[in-house]
Amino acid sequence: MTAWLPLILIVLLFATLWWLWPAPLARLFLTLDQRYGHLRARTRTCNDIHWHYLEGGRGEPLVVLHGFNADSSHFCRVSRHLTAHFRVLAPDLPGFGLTPSGEIDSFRVEDVADRVLEWLDELGVHDFYLGGNSMGGYIAVAMARRAPERVRALWLLAPGGLHTAKLSAVLEEVADERHNPLVIRNRADFHRLLDYCFVRPPWIPGPLARYLSHRAADSAVQAQRIFDAMRYDSQPLEDLARDLPTPALIVWGQADQVLHPQGASLLDEIMPNTRSLVLPSIGHLPMLEDPRNVAESWLSFTESLAREASVSADADSKPGQ
Repeated sequence: MTAWLPLILIVLLFATLWWLWPAPLARLFLTLDQRYGHLRARTRTCNDIHWHYLEGGRGEPLVVLHGFNADSSHFCRVSRHLTAHFRVLAPDLPGFGLTPSGEIDSFRVEDVADRVLEWLDELGVHDFYLGGNSMGGYIAVAMARRAPERVRALWLLAPGGLHTAKLSAVLEEVADERHNPLVIRNRADFHRLLDYCFVRPPWIPGPLARYLSHRAADSAVQAQRIFDAMRYDSQPLEDLARDLPTPALIVWGQADQVLHPQGASLLDEIMPNTRSLVLPSIGHLPMLEDPRNVAESWLSFTESLAREASVSADADSKPGQ
């Protein structure tokens, strides 16, 4: 019995952490996910905002912005396929993840866009590629509208903010004033939102699911405030994106229940330089549900932009042109 005592104690400790004190194991799982994506956690303070972000890779900067009630870890799986080509920078946006909102008094999309640009100034990043999912895509377009000379191309993964698209299952609930599935108040809300976001939900360890749901529930009131500012007080995405010359790759899951995939064709109509990819049997988070395919589509898109730029430069350099 004495020989078995250390093993029994280890099992009891692990069970306690797994069921009763999930935070340490949750942080371990998040760290492992970051390492899988070739990313490391960083912090930087800018204008009284204590930014937490993930960074990794080499090459030109690629800034990626997460969606509502998410965090930078949503890009860990896709970044694994990108860090050989780009310096990936994935911040927790103010009020989400490990970046507190501090004394921020406005969460309008235009104001959040300005804060991300200020954070990039603090890092010394001027020119960059820019991607975003859902709310992050909305902010990315606002950034490109405010600083078009800085954004080389946009990667819009089911961006939010469209007011003329058909209502999704989630936004129908919001419009009917029933319940906002995007604002998590308890663990049941967390798992319900997962069902909305995925066709094939990835496995999430129990401690991590409890940790994330508790963290979201603790900031539910603020989350509702941010949602209202984005949905009702900000410029619609149509206004921000219309005639925006920045090249853009639009990726949408055909089975998206959070934002209707009709949004892809709407953006195609109002933006002059876009390419669209609608993925069958994929939900609202394509970079999590189909990371390799999503990454390869972005690499192909940026390579084609580079070829076009090279051909144009060669043409301009020919005598007599």
